[in-house]
Amino acid sequence: MFKKVFSALIVSSTEPLNVESYSDIELIRQGLTAETLTNSMTFTGLSRRELASVLGVKLRLHNKLLPAIATERVLMLISLIQAGTEYFGTQDKMLLWLKTPNHAFANQRPITLLDTIIGVDMINATITKLSHGMTA
Repeated sequence: MFKKVFSALIVSSTEPLNVESYSDIELIRQGLTAETLTNSMTFTGLSRRELASVLGVKLRLHNKLLPAIATERVLMLISLIQAGTEYFGTQDKMLLWLKTPNHAFANQRPITLLDTIIGVDMINATITKLSHGMTA
């Protein structure tokens, strides 16, 4: 599920990791390094502050690894942004949608829901509905 996303994060990384030999759970438990986290900020288009808010952690890693729960959220976030970008056509349009109050989420900005897995699931479900021609 996350191997493709994880591979995208470490493409420009100096980390020697054969993603295919790991299960999703092993990849998540291994954690992201500061370098892959920087790649994820570039990949998601979110600022360091926005990403820290979504993950619920301070992003002063240096040589430490992100905990498994934060790593999982990064991978879920990237997967969600990929799905939204596919539907909306560009990453900029996806990010604009995430940052705009939405009736489907009680006029909250979808980005404010990304700090919980239930929120991520709600946003994924909404994007899926939209991509199938349903209203959110």
